[in-house]
Amino acid sequence: MIFRSLRLCLVFLLSSFTFLALVQAQATSSAAQNAAGTTAAPAYKSTSLLVDQRVQDLLKRMTLEEKATMLSGSGWMESAPIVRLGIPAIKMADGPMGVRSWAGSSAITNASSNPVRVETTSFPSGVAMAATWDTALVQREGQAIAQEVKALGRDMILGPTVNINRVPLWGRNFEGYGEDPYLSGQLGVAYIRGVQGEGVIPSVKHFAANNEEFERHRLDETIDERTLHEIYLPAFKAAVQQADVWTVMSAYEKVNGTYCAENPYLLTDILKKEFGFKGFVVSDWGSTYSTAPTVNAGMDLEMPGGPPAKVMLARPQTIMSGNSGLWLEANKVLADVKAGKITEATIDDNVGRILRVIMLSGIMDSPRTALGEVDTPEQQKVARDGATEGIVLLKNQNNLLPLDPSKIHSIAVIGPNALVARTGGGGSSLVRPKYAVSPLQGIQKRAGSGIQITPALGVGMDGEDPAHDTPEARANDLKAAADAAAKADVAIVVVGRYNKNESEGFDVKTMDLPAGQDELIAAVEKANPRTVVVLNTGDPVTMTKWLDTTPALLDMWYGGQEGGNALAAILFGDANPSGKLPVSLPKKFEDSPAAKNYPGQDLKVHYAEGIYVGYRYYDTKNVEPQFPFGFGLSYTTFEYSDLSVIPFVTHSGTVKSEGTLVTVKVKNSGSRAGAEVVQLYVHDDHAKIDRPAHELKAFKRVELKPGESQTIKFSLDKSAYEYWSPDTKQWTLAPGTFEIQVGASSRDIRLKAPLQVMR
Repeated sequence: MIFRSLRLCLVFLLSSFTFLALVQAQATSSAAQNAAGTTAAPAYKSTSLLVDQRVQDLLKRMTLEEKATMLSGSGWMESAPIVRLGIPAIKMADGPMGVRSWAGSSAITNASSNPVRVETTSFPSGVAMAATWDTALVQREGQAIAQEVKALGRDMILGPTVNINRVPLWGRNFEGYGEDPYLSGQLGVAYIRGVQGEGVIPSVKHFAANNEEFERHRLDETIDERTLHEIYLPAFKAAVQQADVWTVMSAYEKVNGTYCAENPYLLTDILKKEFGFKGFVVSDWGSTYSTAPTVNAGMDLEMPGGPPAKVMLARPQTIMSGNSGLWLEANKVLADVKAGKITEATIDDNVGRILRVIMLSGIMDSPRTALGEVDTPEQQKVARDGATEGIVLLKNQNNLLPLDPSKIHSIAVIGPNALVARTGGGGSSLVRPKYAVSPLQGIQKRAGSGIQITPALGVGMDGEDPAHDTPEARANDLKAAADAAAKADVAIVVVGRYNKNESEGFDVKTMDLPAGQDELIAAVEKANPRTVVVLNTGDPVTMTKWLDTTPALLDMWYGGQEGGNALAAILFGDANPSGKLPVSLPKKFEDSPAAKNYPGQDLKVHYAEGIYVGYRYYDTKNVEPQFPFGFGLSYTTFEYSDLSVIPFVTHSGTVKSEGTLVTVKVKNSGSRAGAEVVQLYVHDDHAKIDRPAHELKAFKRVELKPGESQTIKFSLDKSAYEYWSPDTKQWTLAPGTFEIQVGASSRDIRLKAPLQVMR
């Protein structure tokens, strides 16, 4: 009885405490409601909470059906909203060289009949921005693009592209940042920081090893782990670990037998676990081929979705190309959950990642509307600065450049790319600007009325206008160009490709210039020995037919809408060329390290060259390129001196970090102000594993007045000396003596110093 009485008393006391607690909670809640005049907002809407707390609260309130709905898009460029809970759709736009119309595929939006015309700033191509080696400028570009995204009421830009230039014929080489993983990574990080700093969502792409357009929906790439980790993954790793990028886009092709969109090794083991990626993975458009394998591999959002996806997938051209999609529709996902093929915990992780980005970007709390201005003077300046800094002076015999307006009375401006502004390559990155300055227009504006400018086509762009492709028309155009050149003080020939023969969706057929352009250069140079050749293209081209007789050569890449003004500024010396090649330019395609393993056979390609991509191959195997990686001339000269290499140790609490401080003095020894890109390479010849002759590990662009000197500082950590070990499957440092090399290109090493590195 005593124990029973005690038990009843205890129950009574606990009940009393519970009742009092409920009364107190109800009173607090009533007070809050009375004060606010409405029901208290759910926790996930509170911006005072941590993002992860908000996400977890929101996930608990969602039904399984709502979660499944978020795994596939609701339209061509929109994710699925959950209206009941106030979860907005993510409104996307193509990039990365500006904001492109989101109304449909590039085939639709690039057509002249497109009813939805979106005109924005056309920034220089990725390879042109890479040629600046200017991370601050690339960050400004990312910021400017993000501002235009917001002004148009969108939330996400599909860029940057950080895929490596493995083969000179890849149709999208113009989009990326060249051949080196470190350079690509640092520029990608800068772009991402610029975009995310404006609260806009970037999507670094294409993960991973998207290096040719040939059969990209069916191609199976065989790539060993070391090559993946050392060449094709570092730029993505930098995007995740240095920029905390919010989204990553998967690639179309298969890697080692499995489509990238359903590749657990890439998406989960490497990206999410090894790199620590916290954002969401979005599929490239029409690149999913299954439901459970795709979801379980780590794909978070399939694009596109809804009616636009159904229309796309029904087109004969889509079926023929190998696209696939709509595998992550809610009904299919729910069926696989019911069948035990997908767990709800997996769905929670997928959706939680999407919600995290929605909250980080601010669109959960402040949805965007199209109220801003695009193509502002400030944004135009960023485009012009990028186009100018990206121009590379490859040859300048007898200082033909810069042109002196006081000594020149006439200029012939010739070529299929001289009279028209070729702003970028084709495909999903092609931006429609409000205006675009052609080389002819830029030169005319800069020359003014005191210099006679004579334009001449010279040769039609192959396939662009049939009227100029006949033998008679070609002969007439060529004669007119030669006559104009003969009468001028200087001839400027602008050659290259355009968005119909260099584009996403197919690879360039040959490194040779389009039909008739080599002959045009030869004819103009014969008529006028004072000829400047300008390359206006995103891929390397064969130059052996005319280079020896060419006194001056510039590479302007695709310069965006300000390309013509930028070219004029370089030609007349208003700007000093400072661009450096982000890619080696081979003499011929057969010299390329991937030439023997491209495009592959039976829909399989073996990356047999391994880590020897670009200068790693040319400099190690002693194959002379036409122009080496990192090369670029100036109208001034620079001297390097006082190289110092000092090991250091830092302590942060109980953590000890070892590194290397490298300093070098650079002096402008010429008579013009200019900018030099100081490049640091590391050489390792003692490791037991085969390593390249050297690898880029740091760089810095510095502007100097005539006679001015500056000491450049680099800080290297142990990763600068490591390689990926196939045996241990981790980054490994082989202790011993390394060589620090500092120079102006991969083949112009000015100073060297030994460095002893221990574990």
